[in-house]
Amino acid sequence: MAWSLAADVSGAPARPDDKRRWRGATGWLAVAGVFLMVTAGGASTVAASTPPCSAPAGIARLGAPTPILVKALKDGGAVRIVAFGSSSTEGAGASARDRTYPARLGAALRRMLPEHTFQIVNRGRGGELASDMLARMERDVIGEAPTLVIWQTGVNDAIRGIDMETFRAQVEDGLERLKAAGIDVVLLDHQYYPRAEAVKDYRAYLALMRRIGAAHNVPVFQRYQLMTHLVKSGQFEIDDLLAPDRFHQNDLSYHCLGAILAEAIRVRLDRASAPALLETTDARGQ
Repeated sequence: MAWSLAADVSGAPARPDDKRRWRGATGWLAVAGVFLMVTAGGASTVAASTPPCSAPAGIARLGAPTPILVKALKDGGAVRIVAFGSSSTEGAGASARDRTYPARLGAALRRMLPEHTFQIVNRGRGGELASDMLARMERDVIGEAPTLVIWQTGVNDAIRGIDMETFRAQVEDGLERLKAAGIDVVLLDHQYYPRAEAVKDYRAYLALMRRIGAAHNVPVFQRYQLMTHLVKSGQFEIDDLLAPDRFHQNDLSYHCLGAILAEAIRVRLDRASAPALLETTDARGQ
């Protein structure tokens, strides 16, 4: 099933029990309807009528360049984002399609950057391997002519024991196709769930994703690290972030993923715009 979400999505996940402990907060700042909590470690927190989800800068960022995305944002045109992947992208575990991570990403981007137009297209399909995604990439992704693709992959490959070199070659093939089509890419790695440690190569796949990103100068958004941070920092317990199957994410963790990913995109735009802003200021000063 493919959901095209071009309109704003309102609402936020239900608040969990008040037993949550919020640690490290030193203040709140409201920006464009989104609350940013500044923490002692320099992390930013994003929330909108929901418990805050904080992550350190090392997680909540896009490490490699996204020049096509930045140019589109600077030019003021519509930004079309295709979320491509398996069940985590399609929204397994969400209570409704407007609670999936792509929908929450779109809602957060529109709040943070209201002067821009964002079109979010969900091309997730549950149970797929990287090979399955590669087979439909031309039709479901490149055919959409997106500015950016967020490609979530690797979970099912790791669970099913797909040879890692085979997986690497397939992802690299996909990255080359997307780059040749003039599309920026962000890779999205695996979710954290309690049984992950029992999967033989789960952590090895995570490391491989990072190596692929580094080799191709493509950002890898570390979902696994984000989810473990949300638990280890005391913000949530793991069952707060997972569906009843204790494998897929739920409304709350999809919200956190979408909001913090949106914040990473906003920060990328701010940093890309800073030199031009300084040059303009200097020119006026002269």
